Amino acid sequence: MVPSVLTALLATGLVACGGGGGGGGDSAANGGAAAPDAPATSVSAAPAATSDVPASTYAEGSDTLAAWAYLQRARIQCGFGAIAQNAQLDAASRAHANYLIVESTGTTPIAGHGEPNVNNPFFTGNAPSDRALQAGYGPDVVEILSASIEVYGPNTRRAQPTSTVRGESAMRSLLNSVAHLSAAVSGARVIGIGAQTSSQDERSTNTLTVNHRLGALLGMAEGTQLLGAGKVATYPCAGSVDIDYAFAPATEAPNPFPEITDRRVEVGPPIYLRADVGATLAVTSRSLKDAAGVEQALRTAVGPIAAHEFFMVPASKLAPGATYTVNIAGSANGVAFDRSFSFKTRS
Repeated sequence: MVPSVLTALLATGLVACGGGGGGGGDSAANGGAAAPDAPATSVSAAPAATSDVPASTYAEGSDTLAAWAYLQRARIQCGFGAIAQNAQLDAASRAHANYLIVESTGTTPIAGHGEPNVNNPFFTGNAPSDRALQAGYGPDVVEILSASIEVYGPNTRRAQPTSTVRGESAMRSLLNSVAHLSAAVSGARVIGIGAQTSSQDERSTNTLTVNHRLGALLGMAEGTQLLGAGKVATYPCAGSVDIDYAFAPATEAPNPFPEITDRRVEVGPPIYLRADVGATLAVTSRSLKDAAGVEQALRTAVGPIAAHEFFMVPASKLAPGATYTVNIAGSANGVAFDRSFSFKTRS
């Protein structure tokens, strides 16, 4: 199996920003926009607990249920708050996933946020805000997308992943990023997830190409979950496991390190810290050490991000199945914080 993953993000209805087009893999990687840095609606309560959110209606064994559950666990464990399913955003995300599959051909992954082809049977609006409006929700949304391609030869067709594995893998890739991670653990209170898979059997080469698209719209119309004055949250966080040990910046749009254009070049997984939107975050010290206490080189010039956010990214990929400890200190709106926690990479 030869997997390929491309991710793209667009924030709409929250800030003025650029848009990701509906082109192929390369054009999608050149599009996108920064994550939101200002809420469009009034804020609301503290992060929601699991008991505050109804069980989802995603089908058992589906990629959408797996993605939703993976994100839900991460948000709750790390203190960002549970997020509820929204049927209108489900419908909008599902239609866009179908649109992208129809536009895709062979090994060209169409993963843009725009829908320029009005003749596509799944066209529902060019921008994410248009599609959310058409579904009856409203324009205050942020969209995250994952596109993957699997190519199988005659001896590997039985090795295809299940829908659950595809869904978890898609959401894990979105959390192993910069702009996507920022959006996925934002203060949104609701989410809608849609996915679609297609297969193309090439008899002449005896290969099978499987395209998978998974997208989510996170909605802000209900208000914003707050961490609280002077409080911060991180991802990963204490006890996080299954964290990817490598991240290829050129597979994300926008690319957090534009000077890295080769998709084969890998760094370590982004480590994210944020306060509430509108706060000023100042980090005065930070470090990442392996289990032997060896400090890892970090990159912190990541952009574009907002004043309430901070990323530190290991300069080299980490070891699989290993434990790392983060120490980070500073202040949020003048309130001091000092965090130390450990996480484990996936094997």
